[in-house]
Amino acid sequence: MKYYFMVTALLLISGCQTTEPPSDITQDNLLAVHYIDVGQGDATLFEAPEGTILIDTGRHDREEVVPYLQKAGIEEIDLVIGTHPHADHIGQMEEVLASFPVDEVWMSGGEHTTATFERTLDAIIESEANYHEPRRGEEYVIGDLSVDVLHPDELTGDLNEDSVSVRISYDSISFIVTGDAEEEGEAAMVKESREQLHADILKLGHHGSSTSTNPDFLSAVAPEVALYSAGRANEYGHPHDEVIERVEEAGIPVFGTPEHGTILVVTDGEEYWLEAEHENEELQEALEAS
Repeated sequence: MKYYFMVTALLLISGCQTTEPPSDITQDNLLAVHYIDVGQGDATLFEAPEGTILIDTGRHDREEVVPYLQKAGIEEIDLVIGTHPHADHIGQMEEVLASFPVDEVWMSGGEHTTATFERTLDAIIESEANYHEPRRGEEYVIGDLSVDVLHPDELTGDLNEDSVSVRISYDSISFIVTGDAEEEGEAAMVKESREQLHADILKLGHHGSSTSTNPDFLSAVAPEVALYSAGRANEYGHPHDEVIERVEEAGIPVFGTPEHGTILVVTDGEEYWLEAEHENEELQEALEAS
């Protein structure tokens, strides 16, 4: 397995210190989580020594996901999750399924009327990948990765609220991804899955929109780091100021693709490091203050 590192310096979060990783760390026991810069969309790659998961596949009007995966050395994918049917989340799934062997595809089960959604369904059928609509409480082991399904329990008809939301763990380090789930979806997760909600790394829901990351949910997750994916100067104003203020007031450093480009989190299962395509002083200062 090959890891594609975009910059040379890895930053260790350990208390209040920022250091380079130990010299005995090898790629053979590392999970790399790529928060890919896809503009106003989402695509997150979990690349473990045994097990590869891609959550969302970017926008329908862009084409960077397959080249990124190829450059990262990906040869096959165990699981592709389309959190919900909007075109900024499943936009390039057709190309992904045509370019890589994929063992299984998860979708929420929500239906949309767009050509992108129809093409995605056709691509899933043509790929012969296994298909599943996961529900809260399901647990899976995919290679080195443990996957807990947090949401939904049942569909409401609201495509955002019904986003497939998962907690993925690699040894003692965990990540939560919630697609575009909003306040009602987050409240359901807090009510039904509170014990499973704590995570080290939280990807802010709905691109950092004020519809998501409500205080109760943020408190339940209690992440050490938050990240978001959004387009530069996007028309929605993502991330919204009140969300960033809420997260920062909780003492949680926030990093986003508009400022930092693709963000990589690398972990040996005990500690983790952040790496950014566009390093800047803000990244360094936030890590040192965490």
